[in-house]
Amino acid sequence: MLLADREVERVLTYAKAAFRRFDDWEYNNTANEEYPGFALWGMYILDQEETTPRRFFVTFDIYDRAWRGHLTIGQPNYFWSSADFGDAYLLDTRDCTSLEEAVAELKREMADLFRAMSEPL
Repeated sequence: MLLADREVERVLTYAKAAFRRFDDWEYNNTANEEYPGFALWGMYILDQEETTPRRFFVTFDIYDRAWRGHLTIGQPNYFWSSADFGDAYLLDTRDCTSLEEAVAELKREMADLFRAMSEPL
C-alpha cells in the first residue's frame, strides 16, 4: 500500500517523535523488489566510537492495510534481510490497525526484551 504525501509526512513525524534517539530516518513509498509499498525506518548506533558499531533499526511498514513494526540489527527490515549478511530480525509486531498501535506494540515488546535481559542474577 502506498501513502499520500501528506500522510507520509504525518507518519514520519510521528515515528521520529516516538523514537527520538533514532536518526537517519528514511522511507520508501513505492512497490519494488524490496518493499510491497510504504515503509519507514530509523537507525540507532549503540557506540559511535567503535570501528564497526552495531546499528539497530526500527522499521514500520504497511501491507494490505495492516501496519507492522520491526526491530532489527544491521539493516532495516525488508524482503531480503538475512543473518548471512550481518543483519537479523530481533522483534516483529502482530498486524496492527494503525501506525500508532504498531509503535506502541513494538515499544512494549522492546521493553519486555530489554527488561528480561537486564534482570539481576
